[in-house]
Amino acid sequence: MGRGLISAAPHRSDYRPDIEGLRAVAVGAVLLFHLGFETISGGFIGVDIFFVISGFLIGGIVFREIEGGTFRFGAYLMRRVRRIVPVMLLVLAAVTVAACAVLMPTELEGYAWSLGFSALFLANFHFWLHRGTYAESEHEVLLHMWTLGVEGQFYLVLPLILIVLMRFGRMGVLVGLAALAVASAAASLHYPAASFYMLPARLWEFILGVFIAVAPLPLVHLRWVRELLGVAGLACIAYAALAFHVDTPFPGWRAAIPCLGAAAVIAAGSGGETLVGRALQVTPMRFLGRISYSLYLWHWPVIVLLLLGLPAGELDLELQLIAAGLSVALAAASWKFVEEPFRRGRVGRAMVGRGSAAVTAGLVAIALALSFTSGWPQRFTERGQDLAAYMEYPINDVFGSGQCFIHHRSQTFDQQACLVRGDNKPRVLLMGDSHAAHLAPGLIASFPGSAVSQVTAAGCRPLIEQQRATYPFCGELMMKAYSDYAAEHGSDLIVLAGRWERGDLPGLSSTLKQLKREGRALLLIGPAAEWSQFVPRLLTLAQERQQDTRLADSMRLEERGELDRDMAAMAAELGVPYASIHTMQCDGEQCRYFSPDGAPLLVDNSHFTFEASKLYASQIEHPALIRAMD
Repeated sequence: MGRGLISAAPHRSDYRPDIEGLRAVAVGAVLLFHLGFETISGGFIGVDIFFVISGFLIGGIVFREIEGGTFRFGAYLMRRVRRIVPVMLLVLAAVTVAACAVLMPTELEGYAWSLGFSALFLANFHFWLHRGTYAESEHEVLLHMWTLGVEGQFYLVLPLILIVLMRFGRMGVLVGLAALAVASAAASLHYPAASFYMLPARLWEFILGVFIAVAPLPLVHLRWVRELLGVAGLACIAYAALAFHVDTPFPGWRAAIPCLGAAAVIAAGSGGETLVGRALQVTPMRFLGRISYSLYLWHWPVIVLLLLGLPAGELDLELQLIAAGLSVALAAASWKFVEEPFRRGRVGRAMVGRGSAAVTAGLVAIALALSFTSGWPQRFTERGQDLAAYMEYPINDVFGSGQCFIHHRSQTFDQQACLVRGDNKPRVLLMGDSHAAHLAPGLIASFPGSAVSQVTAAGCRPLIEQQRATYPFCGELMMKAYSDYAAEHGSDLIVLAGRWERGDLPGLSSTLKQLKREGRALLLIGPAAEWSQFVPRLLTLAQERQQDTRLADSMRLEERGELDRDMAAMAAELGVPYASIHTMQCDGEQCRYFSPDGAPLLVDNSHFTFEASKLYASQIEHPALIRAMD
């Protein structure tokens, strides 16, 4: 393969202090987002910026080596291992020790699986196969490791892509890269379930960086073009970081905004100095950029373990600063004492290879041991183990998942099972989200003289006009329930329940007024009490470590109590009967945690067990709810 086959800018991928600063922007956005700074609601786009940077830097190096006939896959792979593996293994080992001290058995068992996959650069497969909502994943200690899986897989396929394409000359490389990018982008649009975690749907982001490293960019030598690109690129990144949020469909086409922004900043700096480039080169930005990889590795476990270790389960400003400071300190230390020595070759090749393999094998062995022991429950007393077991309570059985409760994993609604005709019985239609669903078994058991039907879905408040639905099927289901199910099967009472928030009140008021105009009999169920952490965890810690105050510190009593009172007042004004679940659970500042036989009543921070469902549903009063057959 001749040296002159394709000519790339010889220094375009060499050390670039402006790219160091761009790394700082990326990791800073991710860090602030994960710390909970609401202004940076789209900070997750920092990951996409990293992908573009990796494509540019690694793609340029591999391209030039292949072009010059000096590329050796073994040497290339060793450089990648030196750069990313030692500090990654250090973080995984340290976090595993902390996880064993903090996590409940079911959490530690889940952590073990993510640990094994992370050590093998397959975390993205693990989280794709076990994907859930953001709320379900926010306490996954190693969730951020999916990006390392994607990066590692890209490192493996990149040389193969370039070796094949470079056989077809300059245009072959450019056209081939463009075709791959288009195919990858199409995959991200057509396979949204896989687009977040999997390389095929993320490949276009890397290729965008590779394209800049390979393609001739003559216009960037014009100062005004460079300045325009730099400002426009930074503006795109800023827009995405500030305007996107967790409910923004992503990646999809929206990922092009920060990716093209990063590409524009990189391309601008390839032609010479720019104002944006100079801003990115200031000392604090370069420092943050240098430690960005270590900081990315450390920050998420620090935040999650801190959250799990705190009664409040959330970070105020002081704790946000502590978490940020601790993450930066750990990152700076690991960069100086681990990253740099290994990257600069101060540790021999054999030791790097064998040591990395040995530590990886050890971590996988630990992961298997923790998994096979079901999360090492022997750390707790027998009573502690019983309490901790409620962390894996079959809550979907309470909800009626697969029949009467729709969510992202099961969108089946069994009309025959869920819509009960109940000849000669009052017909009751229960509607709402999971906070309605967890009352269903209690209503059915407590009122056998009524025919209770259930129409419920995750994140789906029973409002006629849906504004904050978690899933697109919500609005359709609720409208069908109001217009078809209630009319076809008849209803003597419609029970509305949900995980109400203050923002729901205008829509709820409109819904109640419209249903009243239609002559529907209604019963409104108020909000349940909530805690900022899973109650079984708090009960276990109270049992094992005498941390009784954590339960009180974790309660959101004032917030939920005030909402309950406001909803009761609204219902009274509209003439709608109201049942306060909150006052059934909590009397003043004292809340009930156990059933009469000593079983916990909550499975997480707000959802009921079967026992709790029966306990609280039995206290609801309405003429259409008949306790016994005549």
